[in-house]
Formats: sequence, structure tokens, C-alpha cells
Amino acid sequence: MTRKTTLSIRLDGDLKRRWQALCLRQGSKPSDGLRQIIVRLLNGSATDTSPTPSTHEQPDTSRRRLELRLTETEYARIEALALQQGMSANRWVIHLIRANLSGEPQFGMTELRTLGESNSRLLAIGRNLNQIARHMNAGRALETVVTAERIDTLTRHIKTHTARVADIMRANIDRWRLE
Repeated sequence: MTRKTTLSIRLDGDLKRRWQALCLRQGSKPSDGLRQIIVRLLNGSATDTSPTPSTHEQPDTSRRRLELRLTETEYARIEALALQQGMSANRWVIHLIRANLSGEPQFGMTELRTLGESNSRLLAIGRNLNQIARHMNAGRALETVVTAERIDTLTRHIKTHTARVADIMRANIDRWRLE
């Protein structure tokens, strides 16, 4: 059995209060938080604490059960957030964990539906461009002239699509970020 020893550090009052507040928000004791930082530093992972995307080609289908003990307030908050996003509390916690472990997006049904609609519109724009290119490459005169106004309209549609997707991605990242 390894014998534990004590490490004592002196902090000014403000630094100590900020450290204790951070640990309280993280749900750990100040000594546990310091121990975790020391372990990360010694293991060389302090410089790379960002989650790494999953490299599995085949999804892992095995499942293990994990039971959490939450305060009533924490549980109520999770239920409220899950309800807002159209999922169960259990599904919400799973998405939270996976997003932080993998660094990959975890979309809810509303986001998936919106992305699907947006991609359908972008595919339609792509088909229209292909038809125009085919006519031009075949040397056939287009029934309607491609005007700057139509190109501007197409550009606006594409910008709307990309802005919408960017907003969804940003919202997804913000949703699952642990603070």
C-alpha cells in the first residue's frame, strides 16, 4: 500500500477563493482538483487537453451501465434542458458525454431535420448549376439568359444555407461545452 504524503501551498486570499469556487462548480474538492492537475502535468497531457475525435471506423455497439447521483436541482436542470431540445434526460447526458469525449457534434432531432432541409436546398442549387453547365458545354443556347440578378439570387441562397449550418454547428458546440 502506498503511503500518501501532504503537499502544502500558500495562496493569497483571492486566488484561494477563486480556486475553491472553481472546484465547487466542478463538483470536486480543492485537493482533488489540484491532484488531477498534477497527474495531468506529470503524464504530459497538460498541453493537449482537448477531446480527440473518434477514429473508430465501426461504431462500438457494446454498452455499459453507469449510475449517477445528482442533486434535485441538477436533475431538474438536466430534465429542463433535455425537454427544450426534444430528448430524454438520459439521452441528453449521453450526448453531453460523447460530445466532450469525442469532440464531435451530437445533434438533436430538430437540428438533424434543419440540416436535412438545408442540404436538400443546397442539392437543388447544385442540380440547377449542373443543368446550366450542361447546356453551356453542349453549345446550346439557354432558354433563359443567366443574368447577374439570378447569380446574385443563387449566391444569397448559398450564403443563407452556409450561415444556417454555421449557426447550428455553433449552437451545438455551445450546448455541449463543459464550463
